[in-house]
Amino acid sequence: MAVINPTLLIYGSFTLYHITPHTFAFVGSNLPIKSVPIYENGWRFVPLNAADKGDLYNQDELLDLLSLHKAISDGNELHDDVVTPNEEGIPEIHDLVLQTLDDIDSSASIPQSFDVKLEGETQSQLDESMNTLMALLRDKKPSIRAIASDVDGTLLSSGQELHPITLDAVLKAIYQSKSDTEEKIQHFFAATGKSRAGAAGSLGPIIGPLLYQCPGVYIQGLYCVDGDNNVLFEKKLPQSAIEAAENLVDEYGISIIGYDGDDLYTTELTSAVVELSEYYGEPTVKQLTEDGVIINLANYEHGLHKLLVMDEDVEQLSNVIRPKLEQLAIEHDATVTQAIPTMLELLPKGCSKAFGVQKVCEALGINAETELLALGDAENDVGMLQMAAVGVAVGNACPQARDAADFVIKERNDEGGAGLAMGLFGFDD
Repeated sequence: MAVINPTLLIYGSFTLYHITPHTFAFVGSNLPIKSVPIYENGWRFVPLNAADKGDLYNQDELLDLLSLHKAISDGNELHDDVVTPNEEGIPEIHDLVLQTLDDIDSSASIPQSFDVKLEGETQSQLDESMNTLMALLRDKKPSIRAIASDVDGTLLSSGQELHPITLDAVLKAIYQSKSDTEEKIQHFFAATGKSRAGAAGSLGPIIGPLLYQCPGVYIQGLYCVDGDNNVLFEKKLPQSAIEAAENLVDEYGISIIGYDGDDLYTTELTSAVVELSEYYGEPTVKQLTEDGVIINLANYEHGLHKLLVMDEDVEQLSNVIRPKLEQLAIEHDATVTQAIPTMLELLPKGCSKAFGVQKVCEALGINAETELLALGDAENDVGMLQMAAVGVAVGNACPQARDAADFVIKERNDEGGAGLAMGLFGFDD
């Protein structure tokens, strides 16, 4: 299904690919004509035309609209209407249903014709995407009561900032969770590999302080808290695993950092170690010393939740270091995961972000399999995305996360994909 004018194209569940900031209309079966302007910041909103502004679709009508994707007409009618987001700055559900999965290759060429037919595998992908979206909205969304979101690569943009759409959505979720009235979203929490201080610092002066009033899954599920700052679960690495990892790092001359809650330690302040604080917002990493002498992380008496092994040579990290780290993990009751291409993470065996999310959900009285919306982008998010009632991967997600998700939203982290996903699957309005 496709409806276009010479500069615009709609694929699938009404994804709008635009070249110039114009508007066009689409007609669905016996539904009224709607105009589709492009808002000035690039987001797509869908108003009624001037003749029927008071006749908004309800949720059932939107689902019916989606079901008519094969019958969309090629009749177009230009309009100049432009609408803005609601008071919270989040597009309404009526607008968000017009955002789509990235199940269809977004690199497909845009034909310059009014008569476009999608055939073969592409049409099959459209059908599958539409059916998935309709089922999630109809069957899963009504039960969602909690949102768990990754931070780096999901909430945060590639520039380590919150897109305005995502900022507004997170604020709305936290507001609902703290409201004295009965709201749909009862809990919002970060689920991240970062320390708690690192997550709060990265999310900025508006959201950051609010994290300390929310539950949270930190350090890949190795440090979990409730909204009253009570520790629900934590676990640390065996000393033998730390010692073996340090030997591997020394052999290849790469960097290592150990996490003990919000305290981060290393044996050498390399550029990669410094960048973790300066770019990714983690607390300042300190060299571990005893009586003024630098000591190994394995000698740290309080123990470490996890280790980061870092190498700017991504190929070496993936093809040489990772197999060796995974082997020593087997030998020392540990496990390996990855969130960022230049970093590998060594965790205690049996632990993961998903395990931490499950622990927090249990404490909150949330059934993760029926009431949780989870958002992520990386390998370490896979278990959480699979476990949740609705798992959404943002447009920049890695293949493993995309495969694990129920829904892949086209918008990337840099485009507010997480915020749009919260609006589409989390909120009623």
